[in-house]
Amino acid sequence: MKLIQVSAARSRASLYFIHGGVTSRTSKPRPASSAAPKVGTFSRSRLSVCGFCRTLQRNKVAMDGIVRSATSNAYCSMFCRSHHKAVALLSSRKIWFRKEILRPFSTCTEPLISPISPLIIRRPPSSLVLATRLSPSDAPQRSEEWFALRKDKLTTSTFSTALGFWKGTRRPELWHEKVFESEKQIVEASKRAMEWGVLNEEVAIEKYKSITGREVSSYGFATHADERYGWIGASPDGLLEGLIDCYQGGGILEVKCPYNKGKPDKALPWSTMPFYYMPQVQGQMEVMDREWVDLYCWTPNGSTIFRVCRDRSYWNLMHGILREFWWENVVPAREALLLGKEEEAKQYIPTSTHKQTGLAIVKSLKLASESKLLCREIAGHVEFF
Repeated sequence: MKLIQVSAARSRASLYFIHGGVTSRTSKPRPASSAAPKVGTFSRSRLSVCGFCRTLQRNKVAMDGIVRSATSNAYCSMFCRSHHKAVALLSSRKIWFRKEILRPFSTCTEPLISPISPLIIRRPPSSLVLATRLSPSDAPQRSEEWFALRKDKLTTSTFSTALGFWKGTRRPELWHEKVFESEKQIVEASKRAMEWGVLNEEVAIEKYKSITGREVSSYGFATHADERYGWIGASPDGLLEGLIDCYQGGGILEVKCPYNKGKPDKALPWSTMPFYYMPQVQGQMEVMDREWVDLYCWTPNGSTIFRVCRDRSYWNLMHGILREFWWENVVPAREALLLGKEEEAKQYIPTSTHKQTGLAIVKSLKLASESKLLCREIAGHVEFF
């Protein structure tokens, strides 16, 4: 796993490179049709380890009825909350590189609370052009550079779409977004949901910290350490250190702020984990090589925390579908487009679902039902399970 620091204003998790101040490492960018470039950057911060060890119980979910429903429906029509963050266009800065010493290291620091910039949605310039001037350490979150890094990856927040979980044209639209450089069209409802998530993400993280007593280490963009999976990327909301007597190794924090179909002020925290987030969190664990995720649902009226464990058999199923989407649909279309053959590129557009979409949904439902509800907070009252 390679972490990419994308904001110098916020403290970042340091996993490998430590030598004085800010360090970075980069390699030459490759064409869009090849494996993703390996890039990484890390910063030094103070070390803190926190514990959060509770007795856990499985959610009580009537799986039989759910599985029968999922089997009869190859995909779902539920409104998809956008996982993308707002794009705040920021200027890039001058880039400096130097070789550093390699040694294991890990830190936890407090995130910086700052005002959120107005939401600006637009398609960034060609990633092939930006790649020549990208420095992960100088690519601020939600900037053109950060967006360009994501452009040439299949990110975990889009996994459920690439798997075909949603009815309609969502999967072909994702393909079009990855192949063409056109402006991204975002419907008003999705835009408002994105704004709500961005505005409340820091508040939610602070609430999670106050409930659990844990530190959350924030950082930028991560790509898979294995060259074979270099086309996959992730941007989780935080890193968590290991737990004592419960879960070994570090975890991941993923925050969701439900928009509640335009009425977020009336939203209540989930009582069970939504299955359509399973591809995202399992993908994050694979990219980051971590064994668990705390999925935190925050609303103005309360919050809940779910512990999701890594399932490698689920990843194997999911990876087969995602690999086909990327290497048999996206990459050939990009290559045709580079040769000026737009009509040929359009022949690679994928279908709305995959032949294994139904199976992926059923397995997602099962894993979601097995995720553990750690605690529920309503009006300041916290109940642990």
